[in-house]
Amino acid sequence: MAQTVQLNIRITRELAEEIEQISEQEALRKSDIARKWLIEGLRRWKIDHAVSRYQMRQITLERAAEEAGLALYDMMDELQRRGIALDQTTPEEIRASIKSLLAEA
Repeated sequence: MAQTVQLNIRITRELAEEIEQISEQEALRKSDIARKWLIEGLRRWKIDHAVSRYQMRQITLERAAEEAGLALYDMMDELQRRGIALDQTTPEEIRASIKSLLAEA
């Protein structure tokens, strides 16, 4: 079983009331609702951050998937949903690669 720690936070009265309403509708404890949202928020942040780093060409597709906590094909699906090209190679890089290959021949 995972070890847990307590985290105390302050929220607005309006947010507390919304959590209370959802807690009643979902028949879950308020802490379970907050935990669920926290987990989902962290998961979304990891994916967004990995996508951003991939777009800036700081990391590879494989590394982005790893950082996002996704399988490679799930990361590819996420990028396609966002309209992001899977191949981040620029035309200049392609030309340079071709020139390099021709020079070696």
